Amino acid sequence: MNIALISLAVLIAAILIGFFRKMNVGLIAILAVTIFASFISATDKDVIKGFSSGLFIMLLGVSFLCAVGITNGSLELLAKKVLRLSGGHAFIAPIMLYLIGYGIAAIGPGCVPALGIVAALSLPLAKTTGYSSTMLAIIGEMGSFAGRFSPITPESALIRELAAPQGIQGYEIDVLIYATITTIILALATYFWFRREKKSEAVAERESIPHFNSKQLLTLAGFAVLIVGSAFFKRNVGLLAFAIGIFLILVGAADEKKVFQAISWSTLLMVTGFGMLMNIVISVGGVELLSNALASVMTSKTATAIQGLTAGIMSWFSSAIGVVWPTMIPTVGSVATNVGVSPVGLISIMCLTASFAGLSPASTGGGLIMAAASSDPDFDKEKENKLFLTLFAVSAVCLFLLVLAALLGLYSILG
Repeated sequence: MNIALISLAVLIAAILIGFFRKMNVGLIAILAVTIFASFISATDKDVIKGFSSGLFIMLLGVSFLCAVGITNGSLELLAKKVLRLSGGHAFIAPIMLYLIGYGIAAIGPGCVPALGIVAALSLPLAKTTGYSSTMLAIIGEMGSFAGRFSPITPESALIRELAAPQGIQGYEIDVLIYATITTIILALATYFWFRREKKSEAVAERESIPHFNSKQLLTLAGFAVLIVGSAFFKRNVGLLAFAIGIFLILVGAADEKKVFQAISWSTLLMVTGFGMLMNIVISVGGVELLSNALASVMTSKTATAIQGLTAGIMSWFSSAIGVVWPTMIPTVGSVATNVGVSPVGLISIMCLTASFAGLSPASTGGGLIMAAASSDPDFDKEKENKLFLTLFAVSAVCLFLLVLAALLGLYSILG
């Protein structure tokens, strides 16, 4: 009996059950690993060892501080004030949304909060500029796809934790460079594609934007402390974010109850629960079996593209941070060694394809765009169907272009 093969079957089953039953994959993974551990006579200690306390503190701490910034309105007001800089020049609006998505994701919260903010801002900004709200939301989300790979985000923390046991280091800046260049190019392509839909008339009146209050200014200062403390003084991002967030609640800058309600507990369970299952799969040789299977159909020219395509397709149906990266990144070291390619290129392409697949309406990014668009009184069933198909098409085209770029070796330049 091939235990490694069975472990992969359990892994795939957990993903499929979560998808078709619309349940959190992390919860399914905890159930699966408990049953599978009994089947292979693993101890409860072996199962619990797969729960990464360090990653949990990182994710929860950053989510906690981000929830403070969301619930007291400081992050949204900051975004609106930055948008105001576009003035009467409509062409600056897409650039501003890209920078807002990039900046909010990069300062620590990661991609998901940035996705929500740019999606929410796309509709009112479209009404004042005449641009397509879909275009603005997509460009803003592309910015967050790059910003999420700054060294202090939960995404980067997860990738580091998965790459370190394989001896893969020093790739972070390369991934950020690849992500930034790729998203800028695809954002420009999106702009020129949707530009033909720009309405000639634009609403001149603007929303009155209030000044920051003392609580919001203190919160923004807290985010600045997080950036400086983690980037320059090498303090743990999760612990520092917790300390800043708790201090802000102590001084009355946010409501504790609202902060806890704003934290995405389901995401935390998804990532850590799936990590418990992945730890067992790795320990019984499942990831090694998968790596060898991928390597058997790869060459040095196709490896990066195949790895990227696999991650992108998986991300259409599951979470990048919760499922795709924990499944695929542990295979990087083995694939890179067996096929003779750069692990930096493999990690970069998986980061990008899994992110851009998120534009699908079945994923978080596309779903948030759909939700924001539905707030428009003129958004009827016909427009809903059109937007659904548009988002899926944009996601598929971006995935195709990324895989093509990988085949051309463009993600093997830096390392």
